[in-house]
Amino acid sequence: MDQKEKEIRSRFKFEINICLPTISFTLFGIIVSLNPSLLKESFLLPMRLTITIPLLLSSIFARSKLAYTQRPKLWESYGFITFLISYSFLINILGILLAASVGLFFGLAFLFANIMISMVYSSLEVLEDKSKLFLRIKKDLFFIILLILGGILPAIGLY
Repeated sequence: MDQKEKEIRSRFKFEINICLPTISFTLFGIIVSLNPSLLKESFLLPMRLTITIPLLLSSIFARSKLAYTQRPKLWESYGFITFLISYSFLINILGILLAASVGLFFGLAFLFANIMISMVYSSLEVLEDKSKLFLRIKKDLFFIILLILGGILPAIGLY
């Protein structure tokens, strides 16, 4: 990958990351405005929402360095991990809120749809480049574990 491609890739990742804190702040504002008791029912829900914002900002800063750093793999890995954890937290929060306010079916459907969509995305990426199979398995497994532990299990009331 040449320098121009790295810059474009870095810019797209950066732009995606910029949208997510907006979603986090909006989600927080909606919860506080409409039903603040949702934040008091569980320690995990407000904690995830609180941690999501600094993780997203850290991911933004890390990904902004990709175009000019001497060690792009280091920053790309850090940016990806902080992004994936924060993104998973957002998905989990929305799934739990759907389960609590609309119904368990809708909350679980949302969470499982996210798992399925990530698997379809990974399948297409592997079809394009077979060398990415092991990487996609690791990334998807991490994402799925985060959704199961942080979204599905709390939504069905296991903790």
